[in-house]
Amino acid sequence: MKQKGFTIIELLVVISVISLVASVIMTTLSTARAKGRDARRIADLRQIVNALNLYYQNNGVYPPVTAPIGPGGWETSLGNFLPSLVAGQFISSKPADPINQVIAGFNLFVQQGNYYYAYYNYPATSAPNYGCSFNKPFSVIAIKEFEGGPKPEYSKAQCGTIPVGGCPMGGIATVCRDWSTEFNYSVMLVP
Repeated sequence: MKQKGFTIIELLVVISVISLVASVIMTTLSTARAKGRDARRIADLRQIVNALNLYYQNNGVYPPVTAPIGPGGWETSLGNFLPSLVAGQFISSKPADPINQVIAGFNLFVQQGNYYYAYYNYPATSAPNYGCSFNKPFSVIAIKEFEGGPKPEYSKAQCGTIPVGGCPMGGIATVCRDWSTEFNYSVMLVP
């Protein structure tokens, strides 16, 4: 007399197949979420650039850095980010990266795994030091890192003549400055 049912081996095979399918689905969802956060970062930066341009039209200057965090005095979304844009109603709320965090013991510019927006307002006297062809104040707004990594089609704020092999981090005095060595996406605002 035979009994109907599954053997242990058949059950293990079914469980293994289900586990494999579940892991593929989870990986796909994780990748889709990361791409969604990267898309939001680009949309946020476009909104911030529009707000900065509106601020400039009303005030004749880009906003000063009021709450610097980290090396070089950059204002980041980790702190009180661009408060004059919110106070002046150029933007509805303080923009922040979807993750908006840094790794403990961080260096804002070089370590991977740091996600934030950054802003700096340079005086006119800085332009020649970076090899810029203009002599007026300018601002740089940037996204530190994308989860999918930098892509060549993304914007890069650069000044001066970039030599063969690129402009190193920090640039070469009076020759070049390339903010994409520190940020995955950066936009230069020049009046």
